[in-house]
Amino acid sequence: MTLSSYLAEMTGERKYTDIATLGANCIKTWMMDSTTRLIKDCLIDAQTAQERSGAELSCHLTGVVIEGFTLLASVSGEDSWRILAIEIARAAMCYEPWHSSDGILTLSKDRATSENTNNKTFKGLLNRGLLVAYERNRLNEPFCNMVRCYINVQFNALYELSRIQNAYGMDWRGPYAGPYGHAQVAAFDTIVAALGVSEG
Repeated sequence: MTLSSYLAEMTGERKYTDIATLGANCIKTWMMDSTTRLIKDCLIDAQTAQERSGAELSCHLTGVVIEGFTLLASVSGEDSWRILAIEIARAAMCYEPWHSSDGILTLSKDRATSENTNNKTFKGLLNRGLLVAYERNRLNEPFCNMVRCYINVQFNALYELSRIQNAYGMDWRGPYAGPYGHAQVAAFDTIVAALGVSEG
């Protein structure tokens, strides 16, 4: 859905917008948690309306969906996707189980940093999705301020608490533990997002 939205934007071809819209509707119907408004890591079974056992809310998929819905709103002209992207973004930034008490994105309360899971490795994708939403909603000042503050908290934690020279730890609360390649993946999108929302 996100790639199709980018292709629609680059080529202007309606077929990509149509494909992105189909994907977005599928995600909205079968992957979005109705309570939290966040994205699950599985599809809900259409026959039983049950999700698979152990399904989790996915930080990285939530980030990808924020990015995709924001882009889809731009290429389709359907403002409902922009509104939904902002709603999901706000929910993600405020979802307590993913954050420490001081707002740092942790995804869990344990500090097992060597474990390489999709949610941990790609948690920076949430910041990437937030950056795209920020860039395309510049007139929504309260939302942009919220995103800027959120990303700055993540970057400052990453840079000040979880870094040794040019290597970054997986747990942004620190202290640095590593080196782990997957920690660098998570750090990259956060650094880029921080540059994107910087005011200077």
